[in-house]
Amino acid sequence: MSEPKLTFFYNSTSNDTPYTGSGEEDSQWKFITISGAVPDRKIFTGGGINNRLPTPTAPWMSRDATIRPSSGRLPIPQTFIEPTSSGLMHHVPLAGRTTGRYVFAIYVDGEITSDLYLEAWDDANYISYGLPVLSGTAAYTDSMVNAIATVDSAPITNWQGVTLSGATEVPPTNFGVCLRGTDSRVRLKGFDSVTDEALYYNMFIYLPDDAPLFHNQPVEAFRYLYI
Repeated sequence: MSEPKLTFFYNSTSNDTPYTGSGEEDSQWKFITISGAVPDRKIFTGGGINNRLPTPTAPWMSRDATIRPSSGRLPIPQTFIEPTSSGLMHHVPLAGRTTGRYVFAIYVDGEITSDLYLEAWDDANYISYGLPVLSGTAAYTDSMVNAIATVDSAPITNWQGVTLSGATEVPPTNFGVCLRGTDSRVRLKGFDSVTDEALYYNMFIYLPDDAPLFHNQPVEAFRYLYI
């Protein structure tokens, strides 16, 4: 069997409709480039002094540091895709703690013989998850990176992740996962076979009131098998 090709997309519109292509861009679904030394980045921002960055685009490398909540946790309100070179950052309108179903997509061209797992790590060595955004805090020990598979249904209102451990791989229905290595990861399909299909997910950062001051750049990784 030949190696499958995975193509990564974000929904650039507020239209919560699926990808209908076979690996190419269209007017709604745009590439997330992962090749090269520095791949495109997902930027979680907003809720700071400026409140929000402009949409549908913002200046390249612009940021609005989120102010920690006085109590509880706060979803960081905006998600942008930042390209590898200078230009513009592109807003992802449906991303976040929303009921958006068709937000991020991976098109699998070919066949994989496992599920497609979404993981988060400190860096591209894929051996540690000690960054504050992944390790959590004293009051909130879960990873702050919340993600949910949306192939079968949209998330419930105010969804949030849970922490998985050991062999437990499927979260409660309509709940997401707090991403942390291979112990707490999302199964995007739900079973071990994917062929010529688009898989979907949504994600957000849940910032707790006792979070330290940080600017982290964890790695979003996708793990699968093929024969």
